[in-house]
Amino acid sequence: MGGVKENYNKGLSSKDIRIKLENEYNPETEEEYYGEIWTGIAHGQWMCGELEEYTLEKVKSATNKKWLALWVGDDKSFRQREKALEEFIEKIQTPRPNPLKRKKVIDSPAYFKKGDVIGIKIDQLHYLAALVTEHNEHPTLGENTIVLTDLIFEDKPTMEELLTADVLYLDIGGNNRYHRGFFSASFSAKNMKKKIKDTFKIGEVDAMDYLSLGIGTGIGDWNNIGKLYNEEAEFLKTNKSNKPFSVTIADVLNPTNHLQDKLIEWDKKLMQETLKRMNTTQQSA
Repeated sequence: MGGVKENYNKGLSSKDIRIKLENEYNPETEEEYYGEIWTGIAHGQWMCGELEEYTLEKVKSATNKKWLALWVGDDKSFRQREKALEEFIEKIQTPRPNPLKRKKVIDSPAYFKKGDVIGIKIDQLHYLAALVTEHNEHPTLGENTIVLTDLIFEDKPTMEELLTADVLYLDIGGNNRYHRGFFSASFSAKNMKKKIKDTFKIGEVDAMDYLSLGIGTGIGDWNNIGKLYNEEAEFLKTNKSNKPFSVTIADVLNPTNHLQDKLIEWDKKLMQETLKRMNTTQQSA
């Protein structure tokens, strides 16, 4: 789960990190993703060599049918998920041989502000337009949440062109289809540092709220943006996209409950497909 290593290096104990993430994600209210949240926290604590009994008990409780709502109605997937959880619980009860060591914390504030419109270089000639929808001002753990568009340009685009651009949809989404769907991800400033010189600010927009593109925000790799875009471009040469509907940047800036609900339902569908595939892979391994 994002933030465990960073906070651990900052000096926080595994317990303090768990409390922070528990308050942020509020797993007790997430019947469908309770298990994913607690396994993420538990894995982070195990990696650091500081797995709490409290966290272990929470992961054990994730095998309760109440917290397996995503798999109810599909007996095979339900059993596969139960088995995967049981194997994970068994694994983390054996201490990790080489726990992570704390590393020196270096200042790394966010590069952009909420509302910034940016261009990201993806090859020698072209840039991809994107919108920054959130920024974390932490001095050492800075990060930006960024929505990519399908607007490719050589010359600086107008704001009108940006507003009518579609949010980039990925049919494959990279390794394990992690970014499949409408693309929005959080990028740490540390991850962005190497290629930040290939990014520039186009302008900025003013909005109080932004449309969420799903039930959660993945962790992105700034170095793979060009690869993800090109992967989708190659896919579309011989395949039809399964994108259910279009979402423009204007939609992101002017959220409606109707579109928000549609995006959440679509993201749940993709998440269910991904988790079922992961369970099947684990069973055959």
